[in-house]
Amino acid sequence: MATYAWTLTRANLIAAILRKLGVLGAGDTVQPEDSAVVAEALDARLKEMQSLGVLWWNVSGAQTSITLVAGTATATITPTDYLLPITMMLTDGTDQAPMSIISHREYQAITNKTEQGNPEQVFIDGTTCRFWPVPNANGTAKLTYQSMAADTENGAAADVPVSMIRSLTRVIAADLVDEYNPPPERAARLLAGLPDALRTLRMLKREPVDTATVAPEWF
Repeated sequence: MATYAWTLTRANLIAAILRKLGVLGAGDTVQPEDSAVVAEALDARLKEMQSLGVLWWNVSGAQTSITLVAGTATATITPTDYLLPITMMLTDGTDQAPMSIISHREYQAITNKTEQGNPEQVFIDGTTCRFWPVPNANGTAKLTYQSMAADTENGAAADVPVSMIRSLTRVIAADLVDEYNPPPERAARLLAGLPDALRTLRMLKREPVDTATVAPEWF
């Protein structure tokens, strides 16, 4: 019977990366020191890729509440796994009103930053929220945000789609060329394949779309 579930743990992924580097042979056991080195490189690359947008869709949006204080323009985003904002809502019981998340340039263009009222816009600078208008009453805002990818665990699968495993293995192996110094020909192959592996990861990240034929419009 066909199966559609295919899971490789981090330990399997580490072994595959070490084989690409020529460090591990068939039947060899991964040494703890090598496992730690590869795991560090893997987690660092995954977090970098997520920050660049490659894996955003793979991490569910998380939510947190932000306390608004009357007369205070700023508030702090407290979750330690916060990466990027998605939406922010001003809440009043069961009612919610969307706030626009604006850029630094748009915030600087506001001439009267001390005006008070119900906040309609928010500029998020790191983990600091700057509201406009400044809240004129105590309240709560609900932030939906992109959370950081969790560190990988040895007995669990990495938090990436199965379709990305092959290219991810190639990327991490290339990242570790300086660490393991494989023979020149092998090192050259790994480094030469890095751009293609990164392009493949970006392509796999794209949302699939319907490719049905669209009739042209004639003017």
